Parts: sequence; C-alpha cells; structure tokens
Amino acid sequence: MIALLGIILGVCVNYIASSWGWEPRKDNPWNRVDYCRPWWYKIPVVGWFGMRKEADRFGRGFWIRPLLTEVGMGIFAVWFFVSEVAGTVMLLEWNGIPVTDATEVTLWVRVIFQTIFVALMVAATWIDFDEKTIPDGITVSGTLFALVMSFLFPLTIGVAEDAQTGKLIPIAIQSPTQLLDFPISPIMTGDDILVPMNGASPCPPVGVRRSENDGIFGLVSALVCWWGWCFALMERHWRPRHGFRRAWVIFWERLARTPSTRRLWNLGKWGTLALVMLWATGWSQWLTVWSTLIGIGVAGGFMWLIRLAGKFAMDREAMGFGDVTLMAMFGAFLGWQPCLVLFFIAPFAGLVIGLIYVIVFRDTEIPFGPFLCAAALITMLNWPILWALTLPLFNLGTLLFTFGLGLLLLMVILLCLIQWVKKLLGVEY
Repeated sequence: MIALLGIILGVCVNYIASSWGWEPRKDNPWNRVDYCRPWWYKIPVVGWFGMRKEADRFGRGFWIRPLLTEVGMGIFAVWFFVSEVAGTVMLLEWNGIPVTDATEVTLWVRVIFQTIFVALMVAATWIDFDEKTIPDGITVSGTLFALVMSFLFPLTIGVAEDAQTGKLIPIAIQSPTQLLDFPISPIMTGDDILVPMNGASPCPPVGVRRSENDGIFGLVSALVCWWGWCFALMERHWRPRHGFRRAWVIFWERLARTPSTRRLWNLGKWGTLALVMLWATGWSQWLTVWSTLIGIGVAGGFMWLIRLAGKFAMDREAMGFGDVTLMAMFGAFLGWQPCLVLFFIAPFAGLVIGLIYVIVFRDTEIPFGPFLCAAALITMLNWPILWALTLPLFNLGTLLFTFGLGLLLLMVILLCLIQWVKKLLGVEY
C-alpha cells in the first residue's frame, strides 16, 4: 500500500513537471495531444515502456527520468515508512514504552505528510532544472497545504520533551542505546516522545497563547508573517530610474491595478479573520499554526534578504524569487530552525550536483532550487542529529538573529569585493 502511494505521488510529480512549467510539454501520457495514445500508457511505471515509442517526437531517452521518478518515489515511500513508523514503534516497544493508537496515527500522518513534501520538492527540482524557475503553483499550494495540516495535526518535525524538567531535547530514535538514555517516567507513552517542535523551540513560547499575557505577541507575529507571505506573492515592479519618490508611487499604482493583487488581498483578509478567531478561541491548534507561520516568515524572509543583498552587491539578479517562495514552503513543512540549518547545507550539495550539471549541460547558470531541496531532504531525515549539534546556537535566542544579520553583512562586503576585483581585472560578469 505504501509503495502504491509512492508510485501515485511519482505520477503526480511527472504530471506537474510537464504541465506546471512556464512552457507545458506533451511528453506525459496524462497530457492532451492531437493524436490517439493507447490507454495502457497511463499505467504507472509500465506505461513509460510504451511511451518510449514516441522518442521521435520528444527526444531520445525522454521517458527515463519520469520512469525513475515513479519507481524512486515508490522505493522511498517504503523505506521511509519502515524507518519512521515500523522502526520507531519497534524501538518504543523494545524499551518498554507503551505505543498508543494516537502514537501510531501521529507516525502514519507525519510520514504521509512528509512524503507529499518530498514529492513537491522533486517536482520543483525537475522544473527548476528544465526552466530555471519554480512555479508558484507548487510552492503556494504546498505552503497552504502545510498550513491547513498544521491546524488538523501537529506535524512539524518532532523533538522529545523531558518528563521531569519539560525541556525540549532531540528525539533519540537513532538506536536502542540512545533511547535508553532518555529519562522515562512510569506514565510515559509514545505520545510523549513524539512531541512536535514549535516556533519557539528550544525557548519557552512566552506570550504566544491567548492565556499568556493575552498572547498578543503570538497574534501580531502570526499576522506579520501571513501578510508578508501574501505581499511576497504579489507582482511587484520597482523602477528607480526617475527617483525614489516616483518609483514609490508607480510601485503602488501598478500593484493596485494588477488582477492578482485582489485575489491575494482577499486571501490575506480571510486568512486574517481565521487567525484572529483561532487565537481568540484559545484552541490547542493555535501553537502549531503559529509555528507554521513563523516558519514561513523566518525562512522566506531570510531568503528574501539574501536575494536583495546579492542583487545590491552584484547589480544583477543573483537568485530567482522562486527560491524565496520555495524556502517559505520549507518553513511551513519543517519549521524555521531546520530551514536555517539546511541553508548552510545547500552549498555542499551544490558542490557535487552543480559540478555534474556544468560538465553534462555546459551551462554555468546553475539553479539553486534543487540544492535547497536536497539540503531539505538531508535535514529532514537527519534532524535529530542536526538538532543536537546546533542546539547551542538556537539557545542563543535573539542573539542568533543578530549573528545572522552579521553574516549577511559580511556576505555583501565579500560580494562587493569580488565584483570590484573582477572590474579591476577586466573580467566580464
């Protein structure tokens, strides 16, 4: 059943990769064509052996990547299920920790949720390699999906909670010996181990809930992140040729006339109403929804700042805005803490994949989205270890953001220095 789920997600990935790009293609059995195709071409995996007969229309070997995508998603789904559900249940039972029905439901939903996340990343990777762009259809739909699921289920990456002190610590589901080191209370069950991480981890979420000093910080920060995301999706055009004041007026006039602005305004308005009602009622889901919005705001805002800094230093587009919306989707699925970690892992993934890309395609314009997706997958699969390694940094609290701004400033200085040296040496850029 899990393998079938993975293969079906692979079919969806192939359809999205061929249909949601800037230039939709017809090299998929589910896309409309002006000739008749056999019905069995739509059968997952098997159908691609028939589709290869259309190589004269779409090029030699066009069917290999989608075939491997469907097979790979099926294999990944089975491996992920065995590792995260079956393996976790076995380790809990091995160590005498009761596994309740709620524990199994949490594991099942979390695995399905994160497998869908992997499918979205694969689709974004293929489109980014093909067109060097990531469509909003993937990132916006994925972000909204994660936001809704955060209301229905606490599905951020998990951490464990100390039964005695209440302090959040990494999940110790790596080996039986690590789990034995965990302080187990007589009434502890698997539900206590699978605690979802929130946007304030590892610091207590003071002022987030309605009952904590009226929780006004939680409401304001959630609305700021929500409207920041909606504003980021609007079509913005900044033309400073005739001065800042003129550019400012034209910016807002064009923004008001753009048809998509009204749709996003309505989305933001209704979303604000839903958030205020959720906060005012004091439901338990508020903390998970707030954590998802903080992930969207911090991860997307961090990438947006890097994009602006790169453009300022290099006087050119150093990064597409699709990477910003992609990072915001990562924040919705994973939380802001894993997103900061994966951003520093992405360049190492780029060293290997990027070198292969340059050699094979002879193209020096390398898309950054696939490397972000690879880093997100590595972070998601190894988060207990990465969380343990980076916990001292996250314990810094607000000082961590000061440290990040300092690194951003150093990046701008370094990029400006590189551009100055290129200009001095007469190197074109």
